[in-house]
This record gives sequence, structure tokens and C-alpha cells, in this order.
Amino acid sequence: MARRLHKTFFVAHHSRGFTLVEMMIVVVIVSILATLSVLGYRKLVQSAHVSEATSMVNNIRVAQEAYHAETQGYANCMPNLTGATSWYPQQSVYGVLTQWGAACGSCNAGYDISQVLPVHVDGPVLFGYATIAGSAGTAGTAIPNNCNISSLTTPATDWYAIAAEADLDGVVTTHTDVCGFSWTNQVFVYNEGL
Repeated sequence: MARRLHKTFFVAHHSRGFTLVEMMIVVVIVSILATLSVLGYRKLVQSAHVSEATSMVNNIRVAQEAYHAETQGYANCMPNLTGATSWYPQQSVYGVLTQWGAACGSCNAGYDISQVLPVHVDGPVLFGYATIAGSAGTAGTAIPNNCNISSLTTPATDWYAIAAEADLDGVVTTHTDVCGFSWTNQVFVYNEGL
């Protein structure tokens, strides 16, 4: 015996969608999450750039020590660590990568780190680098203020200072500086992300 199937259809009298307030709340939540993800990504990229500078300062430190072992003195590769002509391979320009070993773009003639120190680099660099040195009994007067050394007193041993500078945010008046010195193994970072 076959029975007849009856289909019952229910018609919703109050079909409900999203209200304007609910949609606004969703839009606000999505925009907050998007803002947080963009800020996190920027911080990650800036941290990678600062890692490049920290690694290069340590590479220059190793090269300075090797140079000192051979010559009994550190290499003085720049006239000072400040000013537009002090950085190799270039003055820090926002977002411009330069190959290490390239011609000294804006630096003083004859002050080319890559020609004096055996620094090994894997690829192009974003920061400009400089290193100055002196013998025991001489003082350095041209260390950047951002390196937190107001003046280098006359040291009892040979010394060197290394600085890296880049404009990471596109604002010409602020720079990120990374510094290292012979008298400490610490690398100092100032204005990270600026």
C-alpha cells in the first residue's frame, strides 16, 4: 500500500536579516583587526631591517678585529660618523637598497669600507655604514649623538666605533641608528623604525 506524502511548507512571517547596527559592529571589528595586522606587519618588516644593520655592525666588528690582528691597529674608514658623506655605500635614503662593494656613492673619496675591511655581505643593504678608529691616547669627537656617547674620552687602548643609519619611515629628519664599539660587545639601536 502506498501512502501519499504530504509536504508541509512553513512560511516565515518574520524573516529577519542583519540590522544596520549589527553590520556596523561587524565593520568596526573587521577594521580593528585589519589595522592590527597592518601594524604587526610593519613592525615585522622594520625589525628585519634593524636585524640587517645589527648583523652588519657585528660583521664590521669581526673585520675590524681581523684587521687589528694583522696591522696592530684598527681601520679608520671614515673621517667621522656624522654628515651626508660619512656613510658607505650611500647616504641613507628611504627604501633604497644598494649592493655592497658598489662604487662609493655619496661618501668621501678614499673612504670605502669594502676596500679596506673584508666584510662579507649576502646581498644589497638598506643602511649606510661607517666606522672610525683611533689608537691608544687619542679621542674620537665625531660619534653620532644618537649613539648615546656624548664624547669619547681618551682610551687607554686602541678603539673603533661603528655606526649604521637608515631612514625607515620616509621622514628625512628622523633616522634609525645602530651603533657598536670596541669597548663593549653590545649593539645599540636608537629610534627603531624611524
